[in-house]
Amino acid sequence: MRIKFNSFISYTIIPFLTGVNRAPDVYITDGFYLNWRQMKHSMHKAKAYAKGICLDIGAGKAPYKKYLESNCENYIITDSEKTHEHMFKDSSTSFIVAEATALPFEDLSIDTVVMTQVLEHVFEYEKALNEAVRILKKEGVMLLSVPFIYQAHATPYDYHRFSEYGLKMLLQKYELEVLEWHYQGYLGTTLFSIINGFIWERLACMRSLRNSVLLPFILTIFTCNNVFGLIVDLIPAKHFSPNFFVIARKKV
Repeated sequence: MRIKFNSFISYTIIPFLTGVNRAPDVYITDGFYLNWRQMKHSMHKAKAYAKGICLDIGAGKAPYKKYLESNCENYIITDSEKTHEHMFKDSSTSFIVAEATALPFEDLSIDTVVMTQVLEHVFEYEKALNEAVRILKKEGVMLLSVPFIYQAHATPYDYHRFSEYGLKMLLQKYELEVLEWHYQGYLGTTLFSIINGFIWERLACMRSLRNSVLLPFILTIFTCNNVFGLIVDLIPAKHFSPNFFVIARKKV
């Protein structure tokens, strides 16, 4: 009975109250509202660059497809079967089973590559980036986001973090020209997203209580923290960004 109750709250009530099933269009009650808000803004800017055959690597539930697919001839989704099942147990998204390090596509066959929050989950991340560049056409575009100051997530499949300077060197190594660089939030997004995540994770040991009596209070705290985060983010402290979003073009 308790298992059914927790499942109902987790997969029906909480998504209804936070909008998590509509991500990135989540409500301000969601613990990761600030991060989703930044990704939403980034994708609106990236839409103009999407074209032709678009490959969304490690896409999960493919939350950004709705922003990009209207500009593409074909929108292809791939994901690792193992990590997809671990991270998205309630997902009904159809995808091609493929590891990011071994993509089943020909050289120079893709116009647009999307890799959002993927490289941190691939132990051989340079091999994955090399594969993405291999299949990308000359002057093709890559939409890439990676975490910098961000809590451990999708454990144990969380291996890396990327500084601004390390990521720029990595892009240069694989001959990707940066067209746009975005800091996805500053100290406000970083700090309050981590606090929200900490609260939710620490209460996991008493899940039934968290999903019932405490839930209204938790969502209220999340809402207040998200408002504070938006205010603190008015100070552009780029060295405290949680994520970077890059629009890059493959050099000829």
